[in-house]
Amino acid sequence: MTISTNHSLFETQTFVHPNKITSKIEKQLRLKGTKRTRSKKQKIHQKRIKKPSTIVFLSNSYTLQEATQSHLQVKECMFVYTSKYLHVNNFVAYKQFKDFTLCDGAIKIRDSENAGGTSIISEALSFEVLYKMFNAKLLSTENEIVYYPIGKITDYAVQVSNHENTVTLGVSVTRAMKYKGAFAREDAIRLLEKKLFGVICSSENASYPKFAKQILHIWSIDQNTANILKDVYENEISNYYKHNTIVIITVSKNTDSLFWEKSSTKLRNF
Repeated sequence: MTISTNHSLFETQTFVHPNKITSKIEKQLRLKGTKRTRSKKQKIHQKRIKKPSTIVFLSNSYTLQEATQSHLQVKECMFVYTSKYLHVNNFVAYKQFKDFTLCDGAIKIRDSENAGGTSIISEALSFEVLYKMFNAKLLSTENEIVYYPIGKITDYAVQVSNHENTVTLGVSVTRAMKYKGAFAREDAIRLLEKKLFGVICSSENASYPKFAKQILHIWSIDQNTANILKDVYENEISNYYKHNTIVIITVSKNTDSLFWEKSSTKLRNF
């Protein structure tokens, strides 16, 4: 008689008592139910979590604060040719301009010759704000933009990117204040129509770089002036002037020289 020692011929079976099988199944069901409960709780918790209502950009020289929803909408508008939008934020300086820590683009604007006027501080800080808000890249300074035919001009050009696209934008910078008396609705109408019309003309005349659209960046001397500008823009400015321009109104504090800039010296005090 030959006895085979090939264990593959044998099938090993383990006997499990039925009560243990039932207990195991119940345990699995309980675990599954717990996972489902946790999943529901997590979903409810996620729904309760809301985006912060305000974004604050911090610097050792200033803070920039704005509404989260408006920030998201203005960036989305940059990539839609036909869209226009008005955005308001707040800028507070903590240092004199000569002591500011600026990004490279703002330094280049500060140290470059412009097309005349006394607006170096407002233009340099305008780019600083766009850099903080959108990680904008300076493409051209005022004198580097080529126009044909010569006419209305803009202050600088930037590029802004999202996950899919990069857009080229012109930026026109102005200041809203009044030398004598209080800033009134008539002042807002005059300022907005003049500057928005200039944006339309400079976009048509710019040959390099070409702008997809433009930003009109208005530095407001106080909140009341910003409120007047916003109300006038929404209720009294025609769509012809608004066109597809993005308007950003920045209420600026501790920056007197930004509004009353007279000297051509590059390093100025606030």
